Amino acid sequence: MEDNIITLKTYDTMVDTMVDQDVLRANNIECFIGNEGVAELFPMFSDSYEGLKIIVFEKDYVQALKVLEEYHTRDHE
Repeated sequence: MEDNIITLKTYDTMVDTMVDQDVLRANNIECFIGNEGVAELFPMFSDSYEGLKIIVFEKDYVQALKVLEEYHTRDHE
């Protein structure tokens, strides 16, 4: 059976993207950043492209959302 990859979340800044990527990896969820090259090479197109994305395996999607929700809720308390 093939593992599908899907977009977990879309971001406006590389910093926010990398923070969430680190949180997911610390919780043993494989992920990578999509559209990274576009953002770094052509920042002037930030309004016309879909933004930075964290991509995960479909099987990890629900757990990844839960991990990020818990992290960001704890961060704002």
